[in-house]
Amino acid sequence: MNQLGPLVMSMKPTLSLDSEEYAVTTQAPPLFAASASQPVTSLPMSPTSTLLDTEFPLFEEATQTASRYLGIPICFVGITTPDAVVLKAALGLSQLGLMNPLARTRRLPLNDALSTAVLHPKRSLVLPRIPDSGPFTESYLVREYGIRSYIGIPLLTSEGKCLGLLAAMDTETHSFSAEAIAFMELLARWSISEYERHQLTQALAAPSATTTPGNTAAPTDENYLLDTVRLTLISQLTQDLRNPLTTITGMANMLSREIYGTLTPKQREYADIVHTSSQYLLKVASEMLELSGLDARIQPLHPTSVDVDMVGQHIQQMLAPISEEKNQELRFTVEPGSRLWHLDRDVVRHSLYHLLFSIIQLSKEGGTIRVHSAERDSALNISVRMTHPWLGDGIPNRVATLHKSLGNTQTEATMLSRLLARATGRADTVATAVAHQSQSFQPQSEFLQSRETLSLLLSRHLIERHGGTLTLLEDAESNYRFLVTLPFLGTTPAA
Repeated sequence: MNQLGPLVMSMKPTLSLDSEEYAVTTQAPPLFAASASQPVTSLPMSPTSTLLDTEFPLFEEATQTASRYLGIPICFVGITTPDAVVLKAALGLSQLGLMNPLARTRRLPLNDALSTAVLHPKRSLVLPRIPDSGPFTESYLVREYGIRSYIGIPLLTSEGKCLGLLAAMDTETHSFSAEAIAFMELLARWSISEYERHQLTQALAAPSATTTPGNTAAPTDENYLLDTVRLTLISQLTQDLRNPLTTITGMANMLSREIYGTLTPKQREYADIVHTSSQYLLKVASEMLELSGLDARIQPLHPTSVDVDMVGQHIQQMLAPISEEKNQELRFTVEPGSRLWHLDRDVVRHSLYHLLFSIIQLSKEGGTIRVHSAERDSALNISVRMTHPWLGDGIPNRVATLHKSLGNTQTEATMLSRLLARATGRADTVATAVAHQSQSFQPQSEFLQSRETLSLLLSRHLIERHGGTLTLLEDAESNYRFLVTLPFLGTTPAA
């Protein structure tokens, strides 16, 4: 599985950093030594039991590649647990002493200053000369094993969760070039991307192998089996598309940062275009992978305590690029009191995301979309309305009209037939067959924007799958708003 060879060959260090401490930012401003004293109690943890129990040789290859490229003898991939950092893969630990405790237990204290400085803020940390970096001289690795240089990169999933870190260290001081730091960041992203692809493959294969008691029986219809195979193949192809996009995004980012040399204005413009476009494609690929897991025939509802405010923040972050492009603002509010309700988290997140996506895309520039959640009669009511400084209040008429037109089953089937034909290039063939089915429904051209229409339909069907409703309400002044009603699942919502 030597997938990392081409990356190594394409990157040659030429620039050294003379500073005593260098911090690389992945998601936030640079980290300095003072942050080593931050408490670890608020360290964001992701479920890692599956990762610890899974054989994944790519982590071993990542440590070997990092050691070979940096010229550093000791490298490891550490996975966080509630009380320690477990070394999932390691190279060169024997150089710290024969049968030393770290090599025997393969565990690091979670509150070690070096680990905390990477895991807590989710940032890369680079220390060429630890003896000159005061706060880190008391680190466990420094005191017990005499480590004098260190580079640590957080392992972040596509959702921003920190699973652990990729680290390299030496008992001698070591100058890290900018290219070497960028390579380590790319290596960390590549490793986690491959792990996520592996997990996705396992998740897609598991439901088809067995059927949980109480759920629907294993399907025997050939068409259903064909759909399952097709969905699985599309998901894997999408993941295969996302992996090189991750690499392209990272390389384009390094070019834009002028790590390999100064760019001309035109070169910088092109590099920025490649970086922005690859980020967009990566986002679309990730969204496709999420949608592939929403097969209602396979996955039952999964009741859990859902923090609607946190879900809203996540959706706001996901929609930020398109809302900023249209100069719109998203505001999520929750009634005072409990913010936890017993719902299916995926249904809530996907239904709200796609409903808001269609509203943003089909509305004119400007305005504020307000989403308010409140408990009413053993259900969660989510009100979605829009205000605009000069167009007035209410959901845009084109959104309301589209929602009304799709309320009829025959109309929905006709619309889906048109959209499918258009997407697959069979519009001429299907047009005649569809025409006689619905002579009265003639959708306007803007409604045939498949992404917005399908997002609105998907949102409604997900809400209905949850046993809820998506209602379009009109006030006395003919202003529209959406009301999403989601009944609680299983037990009474958490207080």
